[in-house]
Amino acid sequence: MATSEAVRGIVPTFRLPADQVARYRAAGYWRDASLPGYLARCAERFPDRRAVVDGDRVRTFGQLWEEARSVAGALRDLGLRRGEVVGFQLPNWIEALPVHFGTLLAGGVANPIPPILREREVGFILRQTGARFLVGPESFRRFDFSDMYRRLADEAPALEHVALARTADPDDPRSLDRWLRAPAPPAADLLPLAGRGDEAAIVLYTSGTTADPKGAVHTHDGFACGVRHIGELFGLNENDRLFNPSPITHTTGLTVALTLPVLTGCSVVLQDVWEPEGAFDAITRDRSTFMIFATPFLAALTDIAEARDVTLDHVRAIACGGADVPESLAGRARSRLGEIVRIYGATEANATTCGSPWDPADKKRGTEGTWIHPTVGRVVAVGTDDPVPNGTVGEIQWQAPQMCQGYLDAGLNAAAFTDDGYFRTGDLGVLDAEGFLTVRGRIKDIINRGGEKISAREIEDLLYEHPSVHEVAVTPMPDPVLGEKICAWVVPVPGAPLSLTDVTAHLSGYGLARQKLPERLELVDELPRTASGKIQKFVLRDRLGGRR
Repeated sequence: MATSEAVRGIVPTFRLPADQVARYRAAGYWRDASLPGYLARCAERFPDRRAVVDGDRVRTFGQLWEEARSVAGALRDLGLRRGEVVGFQLPNWIEALPVHFGTLLAGGVANPIPPILREREVGFILRQTGARFLVGPESFRRFDFSDMYRRLADEAPALEHVALARTADPDDPRSLDRWLRAPAPPAADLLPLAGRGDEAAIVLYTSGTTADPKGAVHTHDGFACGVRHIGELFGLNENDRLFNPSPITHTTGLTVALTLPVLTGCSVVLQDVWEPEGAFDAITRDRSTFMIFATPFLAALTDIAEARDVTLDHVRAIACGGADVPESLAGRARSRLGEIVRIYGATEANATTCGSPWDPADKKRGTEGTWIHPTVGRVVAVGTDDPVPNGTVGEIQWQAPQMCQGYLDAGLNAAAFTDDGYFRTGDLGVLDAEGFLTVRGRIKDIINRGGEKISAREIEDLLYEHPSVHEVAVTPMPDPVLGEKICAWVVPVPGAPLSLTDVTAHLSGYGLARQKLPERLELVDELPRTASGKIQKFVLRDRLGGRR
């Protein structure tokens, strides 16, 4: 059990240059505001307006504000101190909203943990954050979380208080309902306790496309700024209805389901387990107008719309990111689901570029769009911080008011941030003369075949056009002579034959150089992904003995 002296408050670990901070404040990007203050404003303006739907559970803004205050009061009664972390490993359940805002309202720091993570990863996060408080489901998708949390007691000795959502026994002393039904302290007593401005608000862990997740520290002003810019870009307001299947414990879900509603007054429908038919029905029934999610969600919904021969004319826009969006898929989706644009961001900043519905079709579907004002970005020579000319592939770097303020492990900051305040993304990209960015994969996605550097993204983009390919990932495989060769991992269209000869003939038809042709084809039922839909290529490489 942690003593009061051992309780650690989370603080930002990286500071932007002072002149840049002054510009953000003077321009109003940073407003010295508090995230739960936005919920308080919505509850005051329209307390009876629907805010969130989760199956047959519905909450208005007034009800959410009441529950958030109850959670905040319960946490304060349990001894939560300013800057202390509260972890929550909740699915896309309505309870996540009062837990998130209640934590912030009590002066704590919210730490969303994806439900797909298990003992090893959760234990690492709890130890690194020093969390004494953890909220999760009693069980979800046939997994016993309560039993895992009991086992974690030895691995995370600071952990003192566990609250379980949707317990089978409503009288269970660990039930989250006890927090939700606790007396709600007056707002005037709580709001002065809440963090604000450049204080830490959220510790969000990278989603695991590599083996080493990192805890990015976001401030109240920084996270609100990024979400606000998305809302302004798409003209979202209280009349919009969002649909969110992305995990609320990931930057996309945290943006769409937990923050956009309180910044704009719109409502959101949650889906806790991805089920395409159910998602399509929910979008149709609620007449959803806006969504942000990854490629697999878009592909599944497009398939259903085509199979049912329907067009969703109420959808104004879908921003798709987190994974490559093949142009052929974007075109099909556009004809059935509304305007499709690509969006680019990271755990370290929820969005930095985005397409616009008014962009030319080739830019809208073939690029990640332009920098979202006031984000400033550049492409630099790999291994340096020196900008390269437009049209040249290099590493993408950006700086923005929505950028995280360092990692919980401050030792990671020097490699991640430049002296002039840019974030080194590790992504490869190219800017064209008009300022449109195209992501070309990760630096680690470069395959070194006998000294020649080959882009996995280039091969993937071409393979997506094969009629038998449903999904594809290209990785290196170890070779004793060349160092690395090329392996293509393909989820084939059901019933469609596909061989390595088919693959190489298809690629050769595009005039691709012979050294870029895969030497191995692995047909798989599915590709390993993070909760947000990103392909975990390190898992595929490890299957070939190619850890790097």
